[in-house]
Amino acid sequence: MAVNYHLNVMGGPRKITAISPQKRNPHRRSVFLNGEFAFGLSEEVIEKYRLRVGSEIDEETFTQILEKDEVARARDSALRYLSYRPRSKKEVIDKLSEKGYNESTIAKVIEDLIKAGLIDDLEFSRMWARDRLKNRPKGRRLIAQELWQKGVADEISRRAIEEVFRDVDEGEIAATLLERRLRRYRDLDQVRAKRRMFEFLLRRGFDRETIGKVVAEAWRKLEDEVW
Repeated sequence: MAVNYHLNVMGGPRKITAISPQKRNPHRRSVFLNGEFAFGLSEEVIEKYRLRVGSEIDEETFTQILEKDEVARARDSALRYLSYRPRSKKEVIDKLSEKGYNESTIAKVIEDLIKAGLIDDLEFSRMWARDRLKNRPKGRRLIAQELWQKGVADEISRRAIEEVFRDVDEGEIAATLLERRLRRYRDLDQVRAKRRMFEFLLRRGFDRETIGKVVAEAWRKLEDEVW
């Protein structure tokens, strides 16, 4: 757990003597019991349990409060992480685990975020594929591999990629990428040039059939330039 709380309620209920905003995080409150600082809580938990000065907290309530607050803290952490860019479910799980939250807390947060539509692996995969086509052109195979590394299930990534590539000619993308590099192959013999072109496009995630056609056409262009 990411936070240490200071309270021992074994001696019986404790009375809240003060609740004050925290300087570093105005959305959290410092709770004082019997005149001493005990722990910090989110506004959400304060309101849920209707905690006020004069309220008494027994051991059972204390345990519930801490569990609820941990979920609230984990959710806030996940929302900050998601604010930079969309994330896959696994990315969020890994980030929360890295921060020390337990599996039960993480599961509750993930469930809430999925219900809210803030985690959606299918939409994330669509976004990822569209971004790659626009900014870092590459073939389906490499995009699928990247999504696998993000923890997206194969059936989800396949569906998203199929949708995004429905009206896309991968051959044109591969040809455009190779066109930018043709000068590198001008001084090579046919076997070496074709091999290097093939390897380049293979690394960019294109299938062998597409690569074969594109490389053959690229070599013809090189021959025409020579002659």
